[in-house]
Amino acid sequence: MIAGFGLAGWQVRGVLAPAETRTTILFNQGLNPVVTGAPSGWTNAWCGSCHEREYQQWQGSRHNVAASAHNFEVECLEAGSGRQQYCLNCHAPRIGAGGLPTSEPPSLDEAYRQQPEWLVAGVDCLGCHVRDGVVVATKVTQKGIAKHAMRKDPALGQAEFCAGCHQFAFKDLDLPDRFHGALQQASLEEFLEYRAAGGVETRCHDCHMPRGGHRMPGGYDDKMIRQAVGMELDAEWIEPGRELQVTVSLRTGRVGHRVPGGEELRFLTVRTEVLDDQGRQVGAHEPVGPAEADEVVVTDRESAAWPIVETLRRHMGDREHGRNLQAPPAPDTRLKPGETRRYTYRVTLEPRTPVQPVTVRSRLWYHLMHDGKAELFGHQLKDVQRVVRENEVHMGVPAESPTDR
Repeated sequence: MIAGFGLAGWQVRGVLAPAETRTTILFNQGLNPVVTGAPSGWTNAWCGSCHEREYQQWQGSRHNVAASAHNFEVECLEAGSGRQQYCLNCHAPRIGAGGLPTSEPPSLDEAYRQQPEWLVAGVDCLGCHVRDGVVVATKVTQKGIAKHAMRKDPALGQAEFCAGCHQFAFKDLDLPDRFHGALQQASLEEFLEYRAAGGVETRCHDCHMPRGGHRMPGGYDDKMIRQAVGMELDAEWIEPGRELQVTVSLRTGRVGHRVPGGEELRFLTVRTEVLDDQGRQVGAHEPVGPAEADEVVVTDRESAAWPIVETLRRHMGDREHGRNLQAPPAPDTRLKPGETRRYTYRVTLEPRTPVQPVTVRSRLWYHLMHDGKAELFGHQLKDVQRVVRENEVHMGVPAESPTDR
């Protein structure tokens, strides 16, 4: 009888099992924290005891410090910075039981001073690979099953998995969280645009997790930025020593989104100048024709100022922020995948006797945020902007030939 009841219970469980709700592996743009159901003994270090290579790579990644880096602490954890729940849900998705409310209770300051493990770990092994107390992977092995429960989920290896945090719109400050306005980060949308134009990569992992690497470099990695965009500088005399033409060319490499990608605060500037042999800026300049691009390019160039500055960024206006849907769209001056854009200038030098050589210099700067926001959050400018490419052309004065006499 006991055996019969046991068999019947097992059969009933077999029927009901497919109907059990499983926690999806996908993130949902910060609207909810991740519930892993991981046993108490499961820690990131425990994962690393078998997956040593991946664990060490993750420890050196930006995901590891997603919720403990200085920028995030200043912008999202310090009193007066907002402390929005949806920020934590992506930067530290494995929030403990009970979570942290958007409205601050009196004891919340102490909770942030004594940072819990899930906050320090940021985007970690458990947050990405554990659901319902089961390790989730794109491939299930007998060795893995012998160590812990596993299930296969192809979604972990798809672009949509990354988009769960890297594509989202603006959200209301008050509960409940809800989207409004345009996408603040549009990584998946841009990737699909790249694919539709003939891009060969099929997922974010192809560039950001090569050979299964877990360091996952991005906007903080200068090598990856240089792979994304190249710069060339050409200059030629129109009238030796008096007038020259300067062309700066930007070309995106094999990149699956617009450049720069990621957060809408990020942008590039190209700064070009002409220097004499003492390093002083010389001459007057003016643009020659429009920049070559697939769309209208709006720049922040000041016509008479040195250096000449071209800005490539995604502007966000009233329409994009959801404040006025009737407002015209703000321009997006970033580079598209596969695009080449040229900026050409005519530079007139002051009359000199004798004529002297000059140096043309162009630098490509990468900015994590604009200067005003950096000042607001107490960042040093050196921490939020840096030169990622630099070219120089030395313009000597051609020797006078006999036919010129």
